[in-house]
Amino acid sequence: MNSRMIWCLLVALALPGLPVTQARAGEAEGVLAYQAGDFARAMGELQPAAANGSARAQTMVGFMYATGQGVPQDPVQGVNWLGLAAAQGLAEAQYDLGYLFDTGLGVPQNHAEAAKWYRLAAAQGRADAQYNLGAILKEGGEGVPQDYTEAAKWFRLAAEQGDAYAQLDLGLLYVRGRGVAQDYAEAEKWFRLSAAQNYAAAQFNLGSMFFEGHGVGQDEAEAVRWFRLAAEQGYAPAQFNLGISLHTGRGVGPDDVQAAEWFKRAAVQGYAPAQSNLAILYDHGQGVPQDDGEAVRWYSLAANQGDVYAQYGLGAMFRNGYGVARDNIMAFMWTNLAAQQGLSAAMKDLQTLTARMTPSDIEQARSLSSAWVQRFRATPR
Repeated sequence: MNSRMIWCLLVALALPGLPVTQARAGEAEGVLAYQAGDFARAMGELQPAAANGSARAQTMVGFMYATGQGVPQDPVQGVNWLGLAAAQGLAEAQYDLGYLFDTGLGVPQNHAEAAKWYRLAAAQGRADAQYNLGAILKEGGEGVPQDYTEAAKWFRLAAEQGDAYAQLDLGLLYVRGRGVAQDYAEAEKWFRLSAAQNYAAAQFNLGSMFFEGHGVGQDEAEAVRWFRLAAEQGYAPAQFNLGISLHTGRGVGPDDVQAAEWFKRAAVQGYAPAQSNLAILYDHGQGVPQDDGEAVRWYSLAANQGDVYAQYGLGAMFRNGYGVARDNIMAFMWTNLAAQQGLSAAMKDLQTLTARMTPSDIEQARSLSSAWVQRFRATPR
C-alpha cells in the first residue's frame, strides 16, 4: 500500500472567553509543555484532563503512549485513550486510530479497522484521512474489497484540498482508467498540481507523460526537466529515467559519464533497472572505466531482483568467464531465467550452452533455476 504514513498531532490552547477551570488550565499547560518538547511534564498535566473527559487531552495522551513520548511506549494504552476521544467524534483521534491499525504499530495490522476510523475522520473533511482511506480502497486487502471508484472519490476530496499525495494518486487513476474514465488531460492537471508542490513522484509521472506523449505533445526536453527535478530529490525511478535520457541522448545531449552517475544514485537505493544499466556501462566501459568485477556485482544485485536484462548479462559473464570463473551451469541457470521471461537473445544462447553441456549439468542448472524462482516468489517485496 502506498498510503502516507504521517501522524500529525494538532494541538490548540483553550479558546479565549471560556472559563478557565483547573482542569482546563492543566490541559493548556500540558499543550505548552508538549510544544516545548517536555513530554514527561506534558503527560503529567494532560492525563488528569484526559481522565476528566477532554477529548483533546485524551488524543494527546493516547498519541504519547502510542509513540512513547514522555512515557514508555504502550500501544494498548494509546488505543484506549484514542478510542475515548474518537468516540466523542474528534477527527484527529479517529485518524490516529486508523493509522495505528493501518501500520500495525503495537496492534495487529487490520485494514478493515483502519478504514473504519479513517472513514469517520474523512467524513469530517480531514484530507490525510481521505487520502489514506482512498489508498486502502485502491489496494484492497483482508476485510476491504478493492474499490477504485470509491478510492477516486476520496482521493478527489483530498486533492481538492491541495493534498499532493491525493493529487498524484487521482492522476494515476485517470491514466489507467480505474474508477474513472481514462482521461490524460485530467491526469496531467492533477500531476501538475502535485508536482508544483515539489512532490517527486508527481514530477516523475508528469515527465513520463511528456516522454511518451501520453495526452500531451511529446516533448523529451520537457520530460528531462521534470525527471531532473525529481531525481535531485533522490527519487530512484526519476534518476534512472534521467540516466536513460543521458545515455540515449533523448531530450538532452548524450553523456554517459552523467548517465552512469544517475544510474549509480538509483542503484545504491536498490532500484533494479538502474543496477542493470549501470552493470552494462561497466561491462562495456561506457561513462565509467571498463570493469568486469563491477559489472558482475551490479548484474548480480539486479538479477536477484528478477531483472531480465541483468539475468541475461550475468549469464553471459559466467558463460565467457568475465569477472567470474567460467561456469556453464551458472551461465545456463541465469540465461534460462531470462529465457523464461521471454527474452529472445537468452533463448538463443541456451542453445549454445546446451551444446557444450552434459545432460547431468543441464539438469543441475535447471534445478538451480527452479529453486531460485521458488525463493523469489516467496520473498516479500
